[in-house]
Amino acid sequence: MANERTPLYAHRLFRENVDDSGEQIYTKSDSFYQVKPKRKQRLPVELEFSLNNGIILPQTKIPGKFGEKKIPFLLQCALVVACILAIILSIGFGYSLSVLYAELIREFNADRTLVAFNQSIYEALLAVGGALWSYPVSKLGYGYSIMIGGFLGSFSMAICSLAKNVPTVIVLVGFISGASFGVVYMGPFIVAGDISKRYKAAVIGFVSIGSSFGQFAMPYAMERCISEYGWEGALLVLGALCLNAVPCGLIMLVVHRARGAEGDSAQSASAKRSLFKSSLFNSKMFWLLMLNSIILAFTILAESRFLVDLAELRGYTRTEGSFLIQMIGVGNLVGGLMGVASKIVCRLSSAAHMSYCILVVAASHVMVVYFDTYSGLIGAAFVNGVGVGNIIAHVAVVMFEIYGIEDFAPSFASWNIMKGVGNLMGGSLGGVIQDTTGSYDLLFQISAILSVFYSFSFAGICVYRWRRSRTYKLIM
Repeated sequence: MANERTPLYAHRLFRENVDDSGEQIYTKSDSFYQVKPKRKQRLPVELEFSLNNGIILPQTKIPGKFGEKKIPFLLQCALVVACILAIILSIGFGYSLSVLYAELIREFNADRTLVAFNQSIYEALLAVGGALWSYPVSKLGYGYSIMIGGFLGSFSMAICSLAKNVPTVIVLVGFISGASFGVVYMGPFIVAGDISKRYKAAVIGFVSIGSSFGQFAMPYAMERCISEYGWEGALLVLGALCLNAVPCGLIMLVVHRARGAEGDSAQSASAKRSLFKSSLFNSKMFWLLMLNSIILAFTILAESRFLVDLAELRGYTRTEGSFLIQMIGVGNLVGGLMGVASKIVCRLSSAAHMSYCILVVAASHVMVVYFDTYSGLIGAAFVNGVGVGNIIAHVAVVMFEIYGIEDFAPSFASWNIMKGVGNLMGGSLGGVIQDTTGSYDLLFQISAILSVFYSFSFAGICVYRWRRSRTYKLIM
């Protein structure tokens, strides 16, 4: 134990507690701190501390009757499938809006700036779902919240099939469906992380593959439905399809109850707790992560948002443009699998993987600008998908590696809030640039430059954490 002559330093220190001798172990702080012994009443909680990539994390052991029941294996598998499907439906529909984007421009003869706002506001509200649903989640849990959000979003989408103008589409799809599906997208990452404490990072990465499947399947479904039934029928069919989010939430509720009432007392990231934690903002690295979240959302979805319209402007059909989005989905799936495999076989942190994966995305931006042929666009779409899939597989894991199980939920929710800001900026600015300059080239050039900054930023985070880890080991 530390004494008055022996300082003990750590970057992240946690709440006051005592060991069996009655001495103080750690006091919560975001700066370097000297710990001195202090007599205090013993608490019935045992704390262990382990070094996770240079960060001291608390691992709470709650003895006896407060332990959680083990979830049966088949129920664990059902929960993983439900989480993946919920992500496919929520974020996949967002990707399919790029196909609807081109159709609405033609149907209503509307400005791209106005129509692009529909997709950008959906993506923004989808990302900030953790904030919008914080209170319902704290009262009801993720199971009930996902069931409610899935029903409201799907119903609003189906009603939109009766819309007579673009503003109505923006309200029903962009605002209501986006806000409703926010918890359907955010919840699975948190819930899946509780399946296995030992392989938590790998499970979170595996569930994120749902985004890749969604980008491949949903734009294809949107294209086929528009071809067969028009854009109104497409929204009606996809609204019915997205109702599958309701049974996904039901499965999560069943698993939660299978843990037993005692599970509510355990330290679980999906427990009924607030998704906000103001103390996170006291760290400069957290602010840098939030800036990177805005940049990431602004840059990586440029192809997904505008490639269909860009293809039509270059003389190709909407079907050929939709195929480009599907190629992004194929690349996204390949990249997602590569990202999950890299976490299993490679000892690098997810932050290190993200620092070079974003350069792959930057290369796809350059290809879109300077490759005029259709085969060149296909190549750019696939390369973009590979980079995006890798990044998506690592994003949630980065927040877990840096902040641990205790702060994973609030840190990931904050990341998604900033991501929503980037989604709103990127989607809206793309339409403005096209209407103003007659081309999307400037948008892709800006995205490429920001991607390079993002790469250097995450490389700096990796160096900082590596040096901090070495300092801790020397002290210990």
